[in-house]
This record gives sequence, structure tokens and C-alpha cells, in this order.
Amino acid sequence: MKGVFFGILALFISGLQLQAQDNYALPPYEFSGYVKDVQTVFVPEEMKENWLSDNAIHNRLKFTYYPTSWLTLDIQARNRFIYGDFVKLFPDYTQYALNQDYYADLDWVWFENESAVGISELDRLNAQLVKGKWELTLGRQRINWGMNLVWNPNDVFNTFSYFNFEYEERPGTDAARIKYYGSLTSSAELVYQAGDSIEKMAMAGLYRFNKWGYDFQFLGGFMGNDYLAGFGYSGHIGGAAFRGEMTWFQPRKSIGDTTGIVVASLSGDYTFENNLYLHGGFLFNSNGKSGKAGGIGIFTTGELSPKTLSRGKVNLFGQITYNITPLVKGGVSTIMNPQDLSAFVSPSIDVSISDNFQLSGIGQLFFGQNDTEFGKIGQIGYLRFKYSF
Repeated sequence: MKGVFFGILALFISGLQLQAQDNYALPPYEFSGYVKDVQTVFVPEEMKENWLSDNAIHNRLKFTYYPTSWLTLDIQARNRFIYGDFVKLFPDYTQYALNQDYYADLDWVWFENESAVGISELDRLNAQLVKGKWELTLGRQRINWGMNLVWNPNDVFNTFSYFNFEYEERPGTDAARIKYYGSLTSSAELVYQAGDSIEKMAMAGLYRFNKWGYDFQFLGGFMGNDYLAGFGYSGHIGGAAFRGEMTWFQPRKSIGDTTGIVVASLSGDYTFENNLYLHGGFLFNSNGKSGKAGGIGIFTTGELSPKTLSRGKVNLFGQITYNITPLVKGGVSTIMNPQDLSAFVSPSIDVSISDNFQLSGIGQLFFGQNDTEFGKIGQIGYLRFKYSF
């Protein structure tokens, strides 16, 4: 699979040669990106007298090239310079900041000392070929099979954490993906994710179709040491969006016993005429704990997968946002473990200063007793400036 990287470069070069065969009214490429500065203050629960501060400069560059009508090349780079107390005090912070789930090594740590780190990575590098109803994508790409907006048990290739709000593009995966469009409302696809070992590999297929005004999907395959089978849907009830998805994971070495795990989520959201937005969700994880779930790690590199979307057996989600003015939006979201009575609360406010410049304030507040899912972590505040181009 590491040869995919060089194969994509070969496609890029051949695309330059093929460009002359197609006539374009506009240049056959798109270039965009952003620069943002994120200032962070962390007040750990166990050392409230010591406030920790951190600053991160993020830059994203996105280049999409269309050398012919049937070939698209997507290259996206993520560059970060992080300095402050987090780098000083948390061991292996550089490893935490890097995405460890990729097969090919496309990261570059270009600066590192006791208080700062500079990292660049290619988190998108793929070629997409289209022929009739067929579509083939090779390389590092985002494969999103989730239906819900917060918890996605169906998202077996690109699991993401709701707490990592700064990575809005979300990670990709090194994979080969073939997709067939049966009609305007149905499609089938097969994905192989590369890995150094069977534990890091995955292969699954998905079939999606529309019926009775709902989008339905079924999936199956294997992820690491587990077989998997899943189901998802998305539609509307009385003007409100209604979504659900469920995936069952069964160890391949014990296919006949009851050691399988079921992860399921439901959600609904509705926008009123005055732009008031409400969103609620429910997550069930049969592998979660019913009592005190044990605290989540903010600065750990623990494995993230659809099986580890929560530590507790049940999580509840709620969100409300409102446009205070056309240029100012405020909101608050929360996740609660009703069994150990711990909670996460995230207030936010976004100010649109201009068409391409935004100011945001975000809080991540954790409450609960020792050994609960959201307890004994502390409080985090973010101030973000973002300029897009």
C-alpha cells in the first residue's frame, strides 16, 4: 500500500500530460485553505492553582486538480506549530499530536524542543477515477459512512472524537475504495484499508438506497480482529431530521460465542423559523460500564474506534444554538453519563467579522466525581481566530 503514494504521484504527472487533451473554460484546479490561531487555557481539576496555557497556529492548504474529465487529484496538507505548557508538561506530546493510525508515513516533525513542536502532514493524498457509474479512489482519503452528527458506529474507517473540534476536516485513511452508482438514490462500495498487521487492516462493503423518503444503508466486513455488521438510516419526521445507526462487532476467533459488542446511536435535530436549533442524541455501548466508567484521557493516544465511542454503557447528548444577530451565533452542547452522573458541557460563541475572518470562543467543561467518565479532568477554554482564503 505504500506504493500507492508513488502511484498517485505517477497519476499526477500523467495528468499533466493528459491536460492538453481536454479543453477547460477555467483553470482545471482549485486552491484554498485557512490560517487560524488557537489560544488555550487549561485548569486541571487536581491542580486548580496552576493554570496551563498553550498556543497553536494551524494552517491548511487544499489543492484539487482536474487534469481530465475522469481524473481528480486531491492533496491537502495540515501544518501546525504548537508551543506552551502542554508541550512542556505532557510526556510524548508530539506523539499525541500526530495521527498514529496511518499506514504510510507522510508526517514531518520539522521543529521540536522542550516547549514547542512544529508538525506537517498530508492527511489527504488521493486520485479519483470515474468511468460511467464506477468510481475508484486510491490513497489517503476520508471515508465517511456515519449518519449521525456526534456518534457514528457505522464509521468504521474514520472514527473521530467529538472533543477534537479543532480538526473539522477529520482524519482520513490509507485505502482503496471502489463505488458503483446503481441509480440516483442507490450505491454500493467496497473499501480496503491498509495496515502493517491484521489488527490495523479493515475491509468492508456498504449498500445504500432510498425508500419511503429515508436513506438506508447496510454494511459488513471485518475491522482488525473483529467481524462487523451494521445498519443505518436517515430521514425526517414532521420537519425534524431523524437518524440512527448500529454496528455489531464479533471477535473472529470466537465467532460462535457471545463476546460480541453492539454500539448504537440515535439522534434528531430541528431548526425553527427563528434559526433556533435543537439537537439531541443517545448512544448505547454494550461494552461500556454501568457504574463509574473511568475517566477519559484528554492527552492520551488511546485507540479510537467505533467500539470506544464511550466508556459508559449509555451517553446522552444535547445541543442548542441560536443566531443572536446575523453575524453572531451562540450555543451550548452537553454530553452526560446518566449512570455515573458525570457531564461534559461546551458553551460557544462565533462572531463573523468578515466573509473570511471569524472569531470564536469555546469552552470544554468537565464535571463529575473521581473515576467517572467526565470527572476529575478540569476546565478548558479556547479563543480562536480563523482566516480563510
